[in-house]
Amino acid sequence: MDTAYLRQLGLDLRSAPELNISRPYSAAALGAPSALGASPKREGGSPKKSSAVNGSFGKDLLGKGFGEAVIRGGHPPWLVPNAGHDSGLQVVNSLTGEKEPFKPLNGKKVIWYTCGPTVYDVAHMGHARAYLTFDILRRIMMNYLNFDVQYQINITDIDDKIILRARQNKLFDDFCKEAAGMSSEILRNKVQEAVQKKGAKLEAKAPERPTGGKGSSRAEQEYETLVEEHRLKVKQHTELAAKIEEALSSGSSDRILSSAKEVLMDTLDKERGHTVTDHSIFDQHGRRFEKEYFEDMKALGVLEPDIVTRITEYMDGRVQKFIERLEEMGVAYESSGSVYFDIAAFQKLGYHYRKLVPDICATAKEMEEGEGALAADDEKRSPNDFALWKKSKPGEPAWPSKWGPGRPGWHIECSVMATDKSGEYLDIHAGGEDLKFPHHDNEMAQSEAYLQRSQWVNYFWHAGHLHIQGLKMSKSLKNFITIRQALEVHSARQLRLMFLMQAWDKGMNYSDQAIDMAKAEERRMKHFLGSLEFWQRQGGRVPGGDEKLEQAISDCKDKIHSAILDNFATSMVVEAISKLVLEAKAVMDSPTGSLEPVVKAAELIESTMSMLGVEGLRVTQEPKEAWIEAVDIVASLRQQVRDLAKEKDATQRQKLVKEVLAKVESPSLAKKAGLKDLVSTLETFQKDLKSLADSNSTPDELRERCDQVRNVDLIRLGVRLEDRGTGGYIWMFDDRQSMEVEQKEAEEKAKAAAREKIFNKLKQKAKELEVAEKAAINPKDLFHTGSNKGLYAEFDDDGVPTKLSSGEEVKKQKRKDLAKELAKQQKDYQKLQSQGDVDAVISKMRSEVDELKRQLQ
Repeated sequence: MDTAYLRQLGLDLRSAPELNISRPYSAAALGAPSALGASPKREGGSPKKSSAVNGSFGKDLLGKGFGEAVIRGGHPPWLVPNAGHDSGLQVVNSLTGEKEPFKPLNGKKVIWYTCGPTVYDVAHMGHARAYLTFDILRRIMMNYLNFDVQYQINITDIDDKIILRARQNKLFDDFCKEAAGMSSEILRNKVQEAVQKKGAKLEAKAPERPTGGKGSSRAEQEYETLVEEHRLKVKQHTELAAKIEEALSSGSSDRILSSAKEVLMDTLDKERGHTVTDHSIFDQHGRRFEKEYFEDMKALGVLEPDIVTRITEYMDGRVQKFIERLEEMGVAYESSGSVYFDIAAFQKLGYHYRKLVPDICATAKEMEEGEGALAADDEKRSPNDFALWKKSKPGEPAWPSKWGPGRPGWHIECSVMATDKSGEYLDIHAGGEDLKFPHHDNEMAQSEAYLQRSQWVNYFWHAGHLHIQGLKMSKSLKNFITIRQALEVHSARQLRLMFLMQAWDKGMNYSDQAIDMAKAEERRMKHFLGSLEFWQRQGGRVPGGDEKLEQAISDCKDKIHSAILDNFATSMVVEAISKLVLEAKAVMDSPTGSLEPVVKAAELIESTMSMLGVEGLRVTQEPKEAWIEAVDIVASLRQQVRDLAKEKDATQRQKLVKEVLAKVESPSLAKKAGLKDLVSTLETFQKDLKSLADSNSTPDELRERCDQVRNVDLIRLGVRLEDRGTGGYIWMFDDRQSMEVEQKEAEEKAKAAAREKIFNKLKQKAKELEVAEKAAINPKDLFHTGSNKGLYAEFDDDGVPTKLSSGEEVKKQKRKDLAKELAKQQKDYQKLQSQGDVDAVISKMRSEVDELKRQLQ
């Protein structure tokens, strides 16, 4: 690993203990299934034999940190670790699909490997779902359960996606230089051709319903998802094509190239991809996005990994040797310069394949994703076999091997790096839900074969998908929000709270509602802690305890502990903390309430949230004493002026305001500390109040200036000042940006409410106008005008239609209905006439409707 490079990114690297993973490979060991033997058990039942291993699974490990082999649901046998520390934690293990007691193999030492990013593009919130989620779990393991965690991530910097993206960017840059010398007609033709090809390619990839008709199979469910995804892609392409057409109409080459970049890159890669031979193009691409990834993780507050490995630095022969050993063992074979893992041979040795997704058949999409976009057409013994080594085609990076120039398959990369740093086993392997199959199942297969070990990973943890508008957030669907975009509008603390309020192993929606809930919890906690500091500074509270609050604190501790041990139920932790905040606030807000138990509650709240990585809930400014002195002066002066504004006698009011101003102390500490903006705010406030007093101002003018210092001046300084409903005030330090966003959101909600009120009033007035305009029709003309004009030919003495213009008689029931309509019209007409000038009444109503429409605009 290039440690100098990683330290340049700000990583404090610690070396992992080197473990010896070499084993003798005798013919007997390679060929005897009995080497893995043990009797798997079903929970709550008698031992059940596994047909794949002739009832003897796990003999290599039983008694060596494992107690028994159990079968849960449709999963293959799982060996239950029993040697390490038992913290009481029960966590969902993807190897069984159920909650299992967590025990590492070596005391409190936890060996944890998480699949890192494929660095081909910017990281989005779907990536944050995994890495921020596992950061939360890692913090709990270390800071609450006191495990000694060795945390490793990998950087996938050799991959089909990287090759394609780097190659396409290079070719597009070259094409832009060529376009400078092209005629507008040639450029137009090339762009339109690229759009057509992209559309045809998209049409050809329309999903086909799996054979066998409708059902509830995974393939059928996947088909429904693919249909939705394809519909979205078609919509996006249609919108892109329209945007490109607009650019073509503009005649601007820069605009044309910018809008058509995506479709041009696809076409250019097909035509010229094979010409890109410079390795540095791929390497530089990976380095750029790796750097951005670590910057994003730091911005999110994700702890640095203990170990970081890049697959490019294992291409010194270690990857090739790993594959060669699998070939020697008979579980890998070469085909036209590529090497594939032989699943059938692996299973014949007594191993289980597809431990995580044990369905009978893999879907076509899963197999395609596992092999990559640049998969070769080499002959495989089975469609389910997967690539360990890929023969490099022109335009792809290549490294030497006994099979010829090539590069590693995706799955082998993690196996090589994880076994190199962590040895023969992993206590925890983590990743996103979408990696279960084929990636993680294939990882386990090749690693267990290489190590001759029946169980390489003891606990597999998978974070649920992040969805947006019902679909998984992903680059291919272009429905993603980058981490940097998210951090422009929400703080890292708010995003972490949003994740904490969701189940870590279930899907979650990225929505306004979810982030609003997180913001509400953040505001509640920050406000409580800031208020507590204020009341502590005021003093005068009676010392002592509060039995009810003391019990609430104890109950909260118990709830936190139970929630954490129950599959890291952080949403229940936040819920317990939120309840304690409300209970402690009630005691704090009582004039007779003691602050001692409130302080204890605050300590539990802060320590718990800090343990989860939620930092900075208690905001401060330095030098604190100087800030407090000055803000106290501003807040006290403001409160006194607000009280004096109630004085009805203008002369007396102005006199009292001047007397208060004369007694204002100088903020000596703030001046000494050089807090110019703070001092200036106070002095300007004083000056404005004096000016208002001299000019015989109204109470409203005094209140308006007091509101300004609260809503503008202090917020700009990072101070939240609030008027209490019972009289008096409270103030605390807060984030300026958060308060400004909060203000903006409040203003937008107020505007939306006002707009909705106008809209509802408009609907009402428009309906009244419609009724009035109809009522203005003389009853004798009712069936001769408007939509009735020319409809009827004959009428009775009362004016009710009897015959249609076609000569057909009006049916009896219809005549009754028309008679009722006429009677109502006569009544409405008379009522309107009684209001005076009908034209003036209707004209006024029209003016009211027009004015409401104008207000909406």
